[in-house]
Amino acid sequence: MNGTAPPTLIMLAWNGWELTRRALDSLLATALDGARVLVVDNGSSDATAAGLAAYADRIQVLRLAQNLGYVRGNNAGIAAADARADVVLLNNDLEFVQYDWLRRLRACAAAEPRRGIVGCRLVDGAGRLLHAGSRVLGDDARGVQLDSGRVERDIGQYAGRDREVQGVVFAVAYLKRAVLDAIGPLHADYDTYFEDSDYCLRARDAGFATLLCGGVEVVHRVHGSTADDAPRRAALYEQGQATFRRHWQARLQGSYRHTLVWQSALEFPPRYAAWSRPLLPALDAAGVDLRCSSLYRDLPPRLREDADSHHHVLNLLRARPVPARPARGLACGEPALFRHLDARCRIGWSDFAEPAALDAPTVAAWNALDLAWVPSAWHAHTLRDAGVTTSIEVLAPGVDLDYCHPQLRVPPRAADERVFLLQAAWTPQERPWCVLRAFARAFRRRDPVRLLACLDPAGVDLAAAWRALALDPHGGRIDVLVDRAFPGYQRGLVYRAADVLVAVPVGADADLGLRAAMAAGLPPIAPAHPARSDWLHAARAWPLPAQGAQAGAAAEALLAAALVDTLRAVAAQPAAVAARGAQAARHAAAHFDVAQTAQCMAARLETLVAAAAPRPARPRPAPPRGRVLVLGMHRSGTSCVAGALQAMGLYGGEPGTFLANEAENPCGFFERADLHAACVRALERRGGDWSIPLGWSESEAAPARAAFRRELAPILAALEARGGWFVKEPRLCLLAAECLDQIEAPLLVHVLREPTAVARSIAQRDGLTLPHGLALWECYTLALLRAARGRELVRLDYAALQAAPAATLAALHAALTAQGAAGLRALQPAECAAWVRPQFDRAGVGAPLPLPPAIDALWRALRDGGRPEPPPLSDASAALLQQLHGEHAARRRQDATGAP
Repeated sequence: MNGTAPPTLIMLAWNGWELTRRALDSLLATALDGARVLVVDNGSSDATAAGLAAYADRIQVLRLAQNLGYVRGNNAGIAAADARADVVLLNNDLEFVQYDWLRRLRACAAAEPRRGIVGCRLVDGAGRLLHAGSRVLGDDARGVQLDSGRVERDIGQYAGRDREVQGVVFAVAYLKRAVLDAIGPLHADYDTYFEDSDYCLRARDAGFATLLCGGVEVVHRVHGSTADDAPRRAALYEQGQATFRRHWQARLQGSYRHTLVWQSALEFPPRYAAWSRPLLPALDAAGVDLRCSSLYRDLPPRLREDADSHHHVLNLLRARPVPARPARGLACGEPALFRHLDARCRIGWSDFAEPAALDAPTVAAWNALDLAWVPSAWHAHTLRDAGVTTSIEVLAPGVDLDYCHPQLRVPPRAADERVFLLQAAWTPQERPWCVLRAFARAFRRRDPVRLLACLDPAGVDLAAAWRALALDPHGGRIDVLVDRAFPGYQRGLVYRAADVLVAVPVGADADLGLRAAMAAGLPPIAPAHPARSDWLHAARAWPLPAQGAQAGAAAEALLAAALVDTLRAVAAQPAAVAARGAQAARHAAAHFDVAQTAQCMAARLETLVAAAAPRPARPRPAPPRGRVLVLGMHRSGTSCVAGALQAMGLYGGEPGTFLANEAENPCGFFERADLHAACVRALERRGGDWSIPLGWSESEAAPARAAFRRELAPILAALEARGGWFVKEPRLCLLAAECLDQIEAPLLVHVLREPTAVARSIAQRDGLTLPHGLALWECYTLALLRAARGRELVRLDYAALQAAPAATLAALHAALTAQGAAGLRALQPAECAAWVRPQFDRAGVGAPLPLPPAIDALWRALRDGGRPEPPPLSDASAALLQQLHGEHAARRRQDATGAP
């Protein structure tokens, strides 16, 4: 219970009188309800003592002869407080912006007897959130004031509720008298820093919880007493951390009840990253020792799982070593990847939208588990009907309610305007155009209604897609956000910018986004899929006709008609929208909290190892074999094919060995710098470069070839030492004939792209003319065909790769396997999409141009799957390249002689 007397507010001050004065003035202007204000003057040498005298009728002052430090100064104040009263510790660099802040803190503390310490949200007054519950993990014993370890923009996160936390910053801390009586004042081993975490942990040992009161916000001008003395501040921090390590690091490291290896994703693919990112910190807080590895390997550098998670707790979890064969392992991802999990007890967590997804291999993957977790009872029934005999339990992914709730702050908008939100990818599965068309039909431009369409990713064809919609120019107003880049913690603001969610897609991504929108207070318009029917009914959602993944025109027409009617009906009843939104938020708070998911999961893990049947260790997969050369003209898509081969397990080089240009290709080129340099030098010996591809003269052919082969030998030796490998270098099209005999059983992959698209891309990147680009396409293609005579050649069409990444790369995997490559990893659709991204297409907009006859005939033969006998280079292309070669040679002579 709270103290029997009004609380004592203890403000510690050391110099910095202006800070103390501002803090006191704002404090005394709030509702203190008889609380005693005690200022501890910690040996100040400035105007503090004289300034405090002016407040003598409103505060009490405890003057210390010298600076005792933060801990001893506060302890002096605690000793001077009423022995019956609760204590509130306050810094002198605060500004109180809520009149009833103390009433709220006190009410939070009084809500349960076990609540012993209460803190609040601390902001900096410049729009940033500084603190919402501190955390220290035994891994590094470095305290953070948010789990992310970062100063975040204040969007109202953590303001929606009170939450139990490991600790709070004692800039503002309500200490109940029962806690002080049980464990005493602050630990005298500390001077400052970490004394607050120590106190909260000692209170927890004594049976008291620490709470973060989300409804209280105080402005904290941090480091008020040491703002101008960074070295002293750093020394105090290190001293406090060292003391905390002695007291608590071993305890924290040994506090976990059990270990779980978590195989999933933290950044990519977004679908399962959205399941994992909020859950893992909650699992850690629930006492689970997590070890993380990725199911999705060798992704683009900007998406790799060894990248910074931009979250302190997640970074610590992913840095922990992963045991070879743990007691418990969980794979959260596509069932096809469950086979990568090797543990004594194997758990799989996934979902699906249609029963058709449960083919025989997928059922076998589920049956290889000890326990299957699925998001709904419908998923469980469908698995059993499909023949899954593994134990199946329902466990839905949760929403981080601290970052998704109705109190999030958004910019004001017109009070009478209704905003509908659509979140979707521009894909046949999600069909956002159905919503856009329906909205354009349902409303007029003058109506106070707007659709906010968040299309991610829309790709480079957005303009063409808009034209295809043929929207009524007088129809409803639609705003589009494409590839909106903002920190993940701010995604709740997208929901709060709207009144109603239009959730047409069905499936994992849609369901988790739908739950998050409900948590933010948006009632949904959504298809009544059986996997979500219970909670949609509880949230009083407006139903739509359910559609299969491959809906036809008739089904789309039915959906569009239902959407038009529903949109109009919803826009006409704002009171119902508000009531249903509140109901949705209440249901989400009660059933979707990720902390509850973590607690359920942690409790279930206790029983799993004993129940699991013994199973032999999973055989280690054989290392990949195969020597693959990715060949094709520049700007043909060879980079994304090479990246996919690396994802399949082939070795191309260490990250530092590849050429890189983030602006031109964010996913990477996968060109080894040493191989690139050798090819450049070989072309220079011919008297040209990549854009002037001529052969060696007879007089220099032998020494030039020998030099190139000498440079290539150590590169090939380094690759051979790593087993299966690939190289990608467009210049090898011109040089393959010189080196293929150095490679045992090379596998050649020819990436083919429509000639005018290649020419346009080269013109955009390098400023070459379109005829020059077409001549290069012909020259490179013919050189490759000549070098590949008598050898197997796997052809990959770039247009097919863009249209169907997963199917095209699966065909590549099968073709390479048929030609002798082994151990290649089959890629999942999300992994394929990581490499094949329309946003990076440099071809520009436009239909194919009329081609010169020779190039047209060659292109048609290759496009249709033929392998023509390579003719000589066409006269037009040869003449153009000869002319360019002559001009290039003249410039070189001029540079060498200095002649004008």
